[in-house]
Amino acid sequence: MLCFALISGAFVWAGDISGSPSTPTDPQIILERGKRLFQNYCAHCHGKYGDGDGFNAEFLDKDPTKLSNPEFLAKRSNDKLFRVISEGGARVKKSHLMPVFGHTLSEQEIWSLIIFIRHLGKNGVMVTVPEGVKSKRPIRPALTRSDMASFSKWFAEKGQEKKQVDTGKLLVMNKKSCLGCHQLNDEGGRIGPNLNRASTNYKPEWIYAWISNPQIFRPDTKMPNLGLGPEEARVIAAFLVSFQPEEEDEIENKISGDWKQYLSAKGDPKRGEKIYNDPEGTANCSKCHLVKGQGGSVGPELSFVGTSRTREFLLESILDPDAVITSGYKTILILTKEGKFITGIKKNEDDSGFDIVDKNGKDRHIPRNRIKKFKTQKVSTMPGNFKDLLETQEVADLLAYLGTLTLPIITSSIE
Repeated sequence: MLCFALISGAFVWAGDISGSPSTPTDPQIILERGKRLFQNYCAHCHGKYGDGDGFNAEFLDKDPTKLSNPEFLAKRSNDKLFRVISEGGARVKKSHLMPVFGHTLSEQEIWSLIIFIRHLGKNGVMVTVPEGVKSKRPIRPALTRSDMASFSKWFAEKGQEKKQVDTGKLLVMNKKSCLGCHQLNDEGGRIGPNLNRASTNYKPEWIYAWISNPQIFRPDTKMPNLGLGPEEARVIAAFLVSFQPEEEDEIENKISGDWKQYLSAKGDPKRGEKIYNDPEGTANCSKCHLVKGQGGSVGPELSFVGTSRTREFLLESILDPDAVITSGYKTILILTKEGKFITGIKKNEDDSGFDIVDKNGKDRHIPRNRIKKFKTQKVSTMPGNFKDLLETQEVADLLAYLGTLTLPIITSSIE
């Protein structure tokens, strides 16, 4: 059994531990792990110090709980905190905007979070970790080709039925925690991608596969695994594919206008691959984008972009990159106290400052005591003049090559 006491804000070791040798026993290590988990999964809503003032809080219908409030914590047992983190707000009759983390984090990690939350509140409550807590994260089975083929058949036959779409809408808007992180019309959080254009940006098979098990594709994603059953994932995909935002999507005008020539031209994937990888060429995409372990890290990884993204979205990304900036790749402009401007993609922010990736793909840390002010920009780091630099056939060739970057397990069900 592992036991902690939080007395007047101090973190005191109060017991011993038995079980897995991989379990850390140093109380400071456990506290630091809880802090890292909190900053990654919780701070955007609850705030860095648990004050309920995270950057995402202003977009939510319900104010996030002030976890630093000693009075709030005094009324909640450790088991109750474990339940709400593990099972989500809806299961404990609280806000459905609080996600489920029990399918993403190990029991040990959740207890580390509880210990850190108690530390934030400084309310002197003992934390006793039960014996036998699991140290390994839960692993959901990967989707099979049969699973994907079954979804594709279902979607073709029933995916546009009102009953299925309405059921998916109920889950997204009222039952699951989707709006805690994602925007639909003007409602919802700003942590994950804006879903107003889900039908334009993503293929149905990708939506289904991603929401079923996001960690399979990106182990470090902030999106928790919601533990969806196949039926739930299907109807959510159906709703998102059918969703039409209140504001008109300009991409339809682009596709039917000047961009029609690019989509109608037949591309050569081999020529497109050469354009993509040529370090002396006009595009030189591999300088910033990673494909199968090769390339830069300034822009999003493209290893299976042919599976996840629609051809129309890929074209827009090449010709008008500012239209939609992929979540996690927005740039930040920093003015230092010395009067210097620094631009890069923000990867992390904490008390010490900002971690960014500059235009050359180099990691940089900008100490907070050097920063005079900063601003998130609405301009992509990707060049916006490819429409002028590339010929129509070159764009078509690039699209053809990007279309070959697929995941066989998903692609095989579509073909």
